[in-house]
Amino acid sequence: MFYLVCKDLKQRTAIINHLKQNNIMAVFHYMSLHKSSFYEEKHDGRELPQTDEFTERLVRLPLFFELDIDKAINTLLKYE
Repeated sequence: MFYLVCKDLKQRTAIINHLKQNNIMAVFHYMSLHKSSFYEEKHDGRELPQTDEFTERLVRLPLFFELDIDKAINTLLKYE
C-alpha cells in the first residue's frame, strides 16, 4: 500500500483532485475506528487527537498492476 501524509484536510483534498485531473484515482484512506459505526458503541469516549488528525491527512494511492508508477510520481511532483 502506498500512502501520503498531507499537512491538513485542505491539502489532502487538493492532492486527490490534482491526481484525479490526471486520471489517477486516489482516495482518502483512514477513518478513526473509534468514530466508525462498527466501533463507536465499544469506545470508552476518550479523545484520540492523533487518530483524528490522521483521518484528515492520509491519502491512499492506487495500487494495481497497470498503474504507471512514473506517471503517478511525476504527477505528485508537479502538485503545487
